[in-house]
Amino acid sequence: MSLAPMAPAPSKWAIPAAILLLGAALTGCTNNPTFQDAVAKQAQGGQFTLPRGEGSGAPTAQWDAMFLACPYSDTNDVPEPFTKAARGLNTSSTDSVQWLLFAEGSKVKRISVDRSAIDFCADGAVNAEYRHTQIWHAEQSDGAWLMTTVGTQPG
Repeated sequence: MSLAPMAPAPSKWAIPAAILLLGAALTGCTNNPTFQDAVAKQAQGGQFTLPRGEGSGAPTAQWDAMFLACPYSDTNDVPEPFTKAARGLNTSSTDSVQWLLFAEGSKVKRISVDRSAIDFCADGAVNAEYRHTQIWHAEQSDGAWLMTTVGTQPG
């Protein structure tokens, strides 16, 4: 008679860790350092449009419009197609991030962006929709890129 070794018992931290990872995956609102890095890189060049296309770090490659939700802002009156994605935001939960909702047709994906790196909300911006042709100007202050709108790109 041979005894097979018993499988080790899961660590007492395995279940809580799995729950945290699952929760982050299900919220659909994760911090996106790749997009932040791409924006910061473009910000160094003066005026620019936000990253778009494959490898841009954007949550959807060919996004048409972006909705910006700033901390403590009201997300009850958000235009389509962003309405459903904005409904789940708790903008009063923190002031350290802002939420960017990207629409490609009727599909919307949202991310949070760390305001200590890239700040779209510093200049008094409150919930607003922008096209992918929006031109931005960035100015560095206290280590963060402060973003302001300039105009739109032709075409």
